[in-house]
Amino acid sequence: MALEVVENRGSTARDHLANERTFLAWVRTALGLVGLGVLLERLGAGSNQGIAVAAGVGFISFGGLTLIYAVSRYLWVAKNLERGMFPVAIRGPIVIAFGALLVAAGAMLYVLLLH
Repeated sequence: MALEVVENRGSTARDHLANERTFLAWVRTALGLVGLGVLLERLGAGSNQGIAVAAGVGFISFGGLTLIYAVSRYLWVAKNLERGMFPVAIRGPIVIAFGALLVAAGAMLYVLLLH
């Protein structure tokens, strides 16, 4: 894969580096969600295993979807930055927030049903 080198005019480098930092933050978040899913599944292995597995799969799935969104958003923003444009995200954050709300509700049920 060849590296693309672009002219550093105006704020080009700063904008691309900010996009990269944002992408890395999304990756950390996705990995944290996956790790939390594995932890929940392992902690609940003795009692209420079905609930623990469901919670674990929920967090792992949400982490995977977050990573897919992060990659697509990063590439979309990078392409548009080269055109001198910046795409404002509207649907993506709403979908992520809704997914987080569902996972939080599932986590709350998990905690309430185990105690």
